Amino acid sequence: MTDYEIVSWDQAYQMTFYLFEKMVEKEYFPEIIVGIARGGWIPARLLADFYGNRRTANIKIEFYDNNNRATDVPIITQEISDNVEGKVVLIVDDVADSGKSLEAAIEHIKLKKPKEIKSATLYYKKHSIIRPNYFIQETQLWVVYPWEYGEFVAFQYNQLRDSMSVKEISKKLKDIGIPSPLVETYFSIILAQERNKIGGND
Repeated sequence: MTDYEIVSWDQAYQMTFYLFEKMVEKEYFPEIIVGIARGGWIPARLLADFYGNRRTANIKIEFYDNNNRATDVPIITQEISDNVEGKVVLIVDDVADSGKSLEAAIEHIKLKKPKEIKSATLYYKKHSIIRPNYFIQETQLWVVYPWEYGEFVAFQYNQLRDSMSVKEISKKLKDIGIPSPLVETYFSIILAQERNKIGGND
């Protein structure tokens, strides 16, 4: 059975602030903060706010090829969106899981000749090929952030729909900590779509 770490908005905010405090204690002040899309967007934006730093940039890394097939190799689908030459760069993601996204981002940005690159995540997993310079918590759990609740609910539904009823899946999601209103709204939409599909076949 998979164990989950369901992170609330308040927890994510607090963890990002602690990350900021940790970096300031080390007198680290990045000139450009780069969020890895999509998981790193929100913590990167929060860090920019805490630092009072308007220089934010984006890099998009996916594990799907042009035919939407999953791949083990990260693919940069959007290069760094700002000029980082000669700058102190902080790369931000929500979790260092495999570490492949962080590694790809670091290697890509190195080619742009920054002065320095450091990385930061909220969570870190020991099996990651990259250990971030800064992180808040180590875990081996499946971390689910508030900005991906909907995606997580959809994934669980698609995985479990053949072996569990909608009611059972809904209860499981609520029991592990996904907010009840979100679960109920999602499944009300799913059930309505299924009813419409059945009606359309008549």
